[in-house]
Amino acid sequence: MATAEQELEQFRQFVISRLGADSTDATLDELFDLWRHENPSEELHAENVAAIAASIEDFKRGERGTLAGEHSAELRREFGIPES
Repeated sequence: MATAEQELEQFRQFVISRLGADSTDATLDELFDLWRHENPSEELHAENVAAIAASIEDFKRGERGTLAGEHSAELRREFGIPES
């Protein structure tokens, strides 16, 4: 497990590399969000792995979910958007 000091140094290096490579106008918040996305916490990683494992088990039991078109139709009805 990384210490706060190690994470801060990793973030600093990330920002320096982004600012140098991208010539970005990104805000500190945007850079932090991007860094968090690319470097999830151990807890978030564990949650994601568990969710994927659960989805695989659902699939093995024959659950295939809902077709995307059904969700789209439901959202259109909910928000009063006419079908095209």
